[in-house]
Amino acid sequence: MLNSSGKGRESVPFFLEAWNLGRSIGADFYAVDAAHMLGTVNNPTDQLIWSEKALVLAETSEDSRTRNWLGALYNSIGWSYHDLGDFEKALEVFERAQRWRQMNRQVREIQIADWTVARTHRSLGNIDLALEMQLNLEREIAESGSDEDGYVFEEIGECLLLKNEAEAAAPYFQKAWSLLSQDPWLQENEIERLDRLKKLGNE
Repeated sequence: MLNSSGKGRESVPFFLEAWNLGRSIGADFYAVDAAHMLGTVNNPTDQLIWSEKALVLAETSEDSRTRNWLGALYNSIGWSYHDLGDFEKALEVFERAQRWRQMNRQVREIQIADWTVARTHRSLGNIDLALEMQLNLEREIAESGSDEDGYVFEEIGECLLLKNEAEAAAPYFQKAWSLLSQDPWLQENEIERLDRLKKLGNE
């Protein structure tokens, strides 16, 4: 409740107590949950420390419910490395998430994992590969009958823009803005990003 009401720092002692108690009584699922939350309320470096602790416990736990945390933890850790600028390490972890999702046949989560791998390739400067992967993902989503994904459109546009193909990128930015501008969280926290998508989509 403290964290959800914007008092993340005040929530730390309670999450820490939950971690310690969970570890002491063998409640692995709740200990992992607490460590994951300790990561979300801290800076990227501390987030990585706590996420790694959660990962070690999830990977070694004999409880299947606890091991189900792995996909989310790989994703969280990958983004921590990405935020710290360690794109090579981020790619390594995102690819682990990709393999885990595939092994567990989680269709939507596989698509998200594929997106993160492609996104990290863009950060690494592998623009052609990133574009190819996002275009493949666009086709897969369309063929599966799933809802269109604004983040995929955004990434295709970004890759095309980096290839100096602004005209080809514009329709993708327009579609990205059309979908992502409906997201309340983005409206609240990423208004400049949405404005940029709208501008690029109209050029």
